[in-house]
Amino acid sequence: MQNSLRKKLRESFFGQWILPILIALPLSFTIEKAIYSLFAITLVQWVDFLIYIACYLLVHHIINYSSSKKKAAIHPATHWPVSGPINVVGNYGLFFVFFTTSMLSVLNPFLLVQQVRQVVGLASAFGRVSKNEQFFKNYKTKVNYQYPFTGEWLIFNGGYEPDTSHSWNQIAQRYAFDFVKADLDTHSRHENKGYRLTDYYCYQQPICAAADGEVVAVYDKCSPAPLVGFGIADFLCSHIAGNHVVIKHADGEYGFYAHLVKRSISVKVGENVAQGQQIGNCGHTGMSSEPHLHFHLQDSADFFSAVGLPVEFNGLRRERGEFVRQ
Repeated sequence: MQNSLRKKLRESFFGQWILPILIALPLSFTIEKAIYSLFAITLVQWVDFLIYIACYLLVHHIINYSSSKKKAAIHPATHWPVSGPINVVGNYGLFFVFFTTSMLSVLNPFLLVQQVRQVVGLASAFGRVSKNEQFFKNYKTKVNYQYPFTGEWLIFNGGYEPDTSHSWNQIAQRYAFDFVKADLDTHSRHENKGYRLTDYYCYQQPICAAADGEVVAVYDKCSPAPLVGFGIADFLCSHIAGNHVVIKHADGEYGFYAHLVKRSISVKVGENVAQGQQIGNCGHTGMSSEPHLHFHLQDSADFFSAVGLPVEFNGLRRERGEFVRQ
């Protein structure tokens, strides 16, 4: 019974989003006061911020993973090289830099509004998923989808289970995939040092419609995220997903294509597109850790309140690694 309650807490909107904040805030405040009392040191604001981040990550980890006895599956990307100069500190260093800089997005009014919309939308999405969990998990698409690119790409992030999911608790992105081009043997995604956009194999590559459909949304205002290869989130961008296109492929099935190059989008709202038609180029805009295509299928046009849908692509999958070919 106790394990069941813990499981429900971990999978609830409250447990995933609200409770870690409610615990981390007073915990970080207590730590700061203890440091002052013991050592008479008044911490500067950026140190206070880092302490809060550390407390939040710790609390989130304890709530979501400590009571699970199941051995977690490890995504293959864990063993792949980190892109750019940030590789000297590895995956954990990349995560820390990206997460802490993304938290600065609260200073950006555009992103702050989007985060509020996302929190409100997630509450609704969590409720819908909890009432129809098996429906969404076993969903079968109404049309056939192909990979939204040509040639051979790598599934860098994404899966159908919590342990390998792109973002299991970001409901719209639960079954999302991040695609990149990479070296077959080393899984490196760039040449040279990786601190220039042109070093990345997937940058400016054509992105295509995964199925026939109607364009229902286009966003094309974001410049490339700065300092590629250093793991810094673009907390000054105007949209979390960067430049993107949303295509209605069927009733209740909307394809979301994100992080596209500015002014590369070649379609407009209301336009009908054919499967395989180029809609833009792969880029590095919005909250992106490196150039890549983010694609997911969702049940409504609204990115902030939609529920993600599992999608199976028609195409050839390599037996080696996570490479796929269209």
